[in-house]
Amino acid sequence: MIGGIDRSTVEEEVKKQIDYDCLISHPDSSVAQMAEEIKDLMVDVLCGERSVVSEGKRVSEETARAAYRKITFDHVQYVMKSLVSYPDKISRIDRFLTVSLFNSVYTLTNSTMQRLIRKLNLLDVVMQMKMI
Repeated sequence: MIGGIDRSTVEEEVKKQIDYDCLISHPDSSVAQMAEEIKDLMVDVLCGERSVVSEGKRVSEETARAAYRKITFDHVQYVMKSLVSYPDKISRIDRFLTVSLFNSVYTLTNSTMQRLIRKLNLLDVVMQMKMI
């Protein structure tokens, strides 16, 4: 128990929130390992054991917890894909993941919309080509 917060209860909530069983069932063991690390980071933030630093500023615990309570399977998947395609060397993977998870709450919808718009635009182009 940390500051009145039962870590094991928080861990079980996080597992449900991110569909943990699905994440760790991935055939690639590195994906399962990354899911385990992400789950642990989320529990640390929600229990107040880890802070989130975004754009050089520490995010308040309340704001970080509120954002982390919104993280779902889709956010975790988005962060994993971003991590794999990140072009630069990451020196502090724990900090990178912590802030990426935090930011995913605010950026996933925009990213999804951009992909949808690109697909729709491509669909429009294809439809126009068929009309010619």
